[in-house]
Amino acid sequence: MNKTEYMKELSKRLRPLPKEDFQKAIEYFEEYFADAGSENESQVIEDLGTPEFAAKQLVTTLAINNTKEPAKDVKKGLRALWVGILALCAAPIALPLAFAFVLVIIMFILTILLLFASLGLIGITFVITGPLSLIAGFTILSQSIPVFLSCLGSSLLLTGSGLLICLAVWRLCQWFLTSMIRLFGHIIKKGGKQHAKNK
Repeated sequence: MNKTEYMKELSKRLRPLPKEDFQKAIEYFEEYFADAGSENESQVIEDLGTPEFAAKQLVTTLAINNTKEPAKDVKKGLRALWVGILALCAAPIALPLAFAFVLVIIMFILTILLLFASLGLIGITFVITGPLSLIAGFTILSQSIPVFLSCLGSSLLLTGSGLLICLAVWRLCQWFLTSMIRLFGHIIKKGGKQHAKNK
């Protein structure tokens, strides 16, 4: 196997990674080959191991690195979570057990994220309904001041509650994603230690 064949196979194995991580990984391996020089190509391939092994090692390392710092935003948290799921799939666990475990984890994560989305939609609905209630109050201001004050109060309550719900959902989502990433990192580290002991 030469460098071109190796990189082609490696690219296939790393394709499930998020785009940014995929690009960094390919650049890293390209630089690794370039630093060694074309005369040492076969030695580099031997050092890296098979493309499958190199890909697994890289994904595992990425997942562990993601656990060291909390997700700064939901998008980065989801990206790190996906890398964690890929690392779990690459972990040395019996295949059927790993597959079932990963499916359960994915369903759990999706359920929690859908719950957060539902709560977020409730918060957004409150934020939208608040000003509408105030507008309705102004339409009746000349006829009934108590009704206007009632509309004003409900407007403030709805808007404030909606903003609080949205903020709480955002924070909960960040916390949940960070916790899941750390859990995956813990499982991967433990699986790696167990694999090393078995050897």
